Amino acid sequence: MRSAPILYDGLLYVSSLAGFLNAIDTRTGKVRWRFKTTAPIHSTPSLNSGQVLVSCDGGTLYAIDSSSGTKTWDVPTGGQVWTSAIVSKDTIFFGDTNGNMQAVSSTHGTLQWKRALGGQIYSTACIAGQRVFVGSSDGRVYSMDAKSGDILWKTPTGDGIDSSPAVAKETLFVGSLDYFFYAIDTVNGAIRWQHEAELGITSSPAISGDLVVFGCKAGVLRALNVQTGKVIWAQRLGQAITAPPVISGGTVWIQSGMTYALNLADGNILWRASLGNSLQSAPVVTEAAVYLTGIEGNVYALA
Repeated sequence: MRSAPILYDGLLYVSSLAGFLNAIDTRTGKVRWRFKTTAPIHSTPSLNSGQVLVSCDGGTLYAIDSSSGTKTWDVPTGGQVWTSAIVSKDTIFFGDTNGNMQAVSSTHGTLQWKRALGGQIYSTACIAGQRVFVGSSDGRVYSMDAKSGDILWKTPTGDGIDSSPAVAKETLFVGSLDYFFYAIDTVNGAIRWQHEAELGITSSPAISGDLVVFGCKAGVLRALNVQTGKVIWAQRLGQAITAPPVISGGTVWIQSGMTYALNLADGNILWRASLGNSLQSAPVVTEAAVYLTGIEGNVYALA
């Protein structure tokens, strides 16, 4: 399992490279239901009004009833989808490995628009207002009109973008394989500031207040000031960081060979847990437990 789990109403939804979407009871750890797709699943599932959305490498987007595991509808995507579907109002947005960004109806999956970008899309889009933001393997960050799919601006970086962008205070934050982390004006695409890391960045950022936190392939986790890009703290961990950090309260959770919990204020390590080197996805953090998935197929719950 390379995708992150999601939690809803006592069930943990987990997709697998074996092509299954699993609903696991968080109280018992037992599988409540299991839905089989036609190919491996790399994307993290997402939720939409009682439905679980998931795409497989066979080129299909599925809407599955969250309580029963019954398929509501499915639509062809025209290419492999490694990104998560993002829902805004009545529209689902996702990108594919053919380089197309697509918008479909959340009711039946009917195509609303399809826009070819300059490279493959491994970056999950984010929505802010009436704009869709996404990165591409051509090294550009794109801003598109959510209604029409028209490209409003595109800002180049020095290499491909696998990191998924995040938006706060009219600024888009995203990392690139060119070693730089960027803060980009959401209105005009101008780069407000950039920060150089030791290696490429595929870890998607997490934002809390005035801090934006991200990791790089050198195993360094950083917290920067969102307005200035000033380094507030940097902590070198075990291995390459490819998964996004998760912020819950005053704690940052991250995978880097081990599972780490760090103090958000200063980056000091609070504790670490060794579950093997197979954990590469973001955890789900609740008051009762932390849930994680490993690429060997195990799901973990840490109290």
